[in-house]
Amino acid sequence: MGANRSAQEARALEKRLGGRSKGGRSLRRRLAFAASTALSELIVRMIEIFVALAVTLFAFVPVLLARLALRLPAGKPVFSKRTVFGQSGKPLTLLSFDALSGELATLPWFLELFTGRLALAGTAIRDWQPAAAPEQGYISMVKPGIISLWNVRQSTRIAHEGREATEWEYIFSKHPLYDFLLILRALPALLFSEKEASPSPIFELLDLKIDNITMHEAVRMIYQALEQKRQSAIFFVNPDCMNQSVTDHDYRKALMAADHILPDGIGLVIAGKMLGTPLRENINGTDMLPFLSTMAADEKYSIFLLGGKPKVAEMAADTIAQNYGVTIAGAMHGYFDRETESAKVIEEINNSKASILLVAFGAPLQEKWIVRHRAELRPTILMGVGGLFDFYSGNIQRAPRWMREIGLEWVYRILQEPGRMWKRYVIGNPLFLYRVMKWRVFSRSTNH
Repeated sequence: MGANRSAQEARALEKRLGGRSKGGRSLRRRLAFAASTALSELIVRMIEIFVALAVTLFAFVPVLLARLALRLPAGKPVFSKRTVFGQSGKPLTLLSFDALSGELATLPWFLELFTGRLALAGTAIRDWQPAAAPEQGYISMVKPGIISLWNVRQSTRIAHEGREATEWEYIFSKHPLYDFLLILRALPALLFSEKEASPSPIFELLDLKIDNITMHEAVRMIYQALEQKRQSAIFFVNPDCMNQSVTDHDYRKALMAADHILPDGIGLVIAGKMLGTPLRENINGTDMLPFLSTMAADEKYSIFLLGGKPKVAEMAADTIAQNYGVTIAGAMHGYFDRETESAKVIEEINNSKASILLVAFGAPLQEKWIVRHRAELRPTILMGVGGLFDFYSGNIQRAPRWMREIGLEWVYRILQEPGRMWKRYVIGNPLFLYRVMKWRVFSRSTNH
């Protein structure tokens, strides 16, 4: 009887999944879905062919004629070849303009839109390897695209999850409308794109030495300090911080006393491009916290949250503990007299036996406080995190991911708090870029 019932349930499940249990209504749904899918694919192909025609006529042909005139008389090749993963994991040979870089070199790729071997938007183009990992093989089932989510995030240096996870995100999100929005996001991202095979491990900016590392390397660095019980002060700097460091000498001294300074914000990405020393990743405390908390949970390290308005640190602590399973050693607001009450606060932090201390007073107060009391503090990691608690407590909503992908998180912050933020970004960002350019000219002139 049990076997018969199981067989009946299996047949019912097969019937339901096959859509036969609903008769004509299910058939109509399947036909409507198939028709809408076919229409969407047709529209996508039309857009791809239109883009291919436009790029061919207005960009590829002029560059081709110029390269022919320059390269052929000198006996040099016009094109170079690159073998990459095509759809279904098959090798695909792409032509690029030889001895050119950036988007100009890849103009011949748009010809592949006519053949359908490349998509306008798809998974990232990867060099061919005969023996790929199984998960990579599945990713290769999707047609590679000239524009990809990985490349967009790489342009603004926020691809912290890694290439494979980003590709999976794209595959699960893939839809004609999603692809269209991805293409729109790719246009401003081109402004930040920069390629260098081996960027310097130190990014020197306005006479400060900033660690030029990835998010995973930063978390690994913190883990090693925890394992070695080597106390480390870690600060983040954004354009506003850099501006303050020029006028506030005590703040600059605090930054120079740090063990590590990490780059935060699209402004530093732009500065790296201006200076010809591109950043590997745009790192900030808000993006780092999930990685840091996961590592701390796995390795049994606890975190103490200090700063923010009353109840904010506690709310942020609850969210962090629930989301990442990390032990919260304690949480305390930052509204205390730092001249007379710091000793009591430090005693509570030390008694909690926390391994990691996150201080959210805002720059430059948090950095100055950490440096001033470093010898008294027992946590191994001392980190200034600015407004991080406000984001994780839910008091302030962070900009949508798509705005961060195109470097416009600062616009969202202005819209949220115009009275407090307009001066920092509208005046501060241009001032920062001016100082970068001035420093570049001055430093180069003195070095020569």
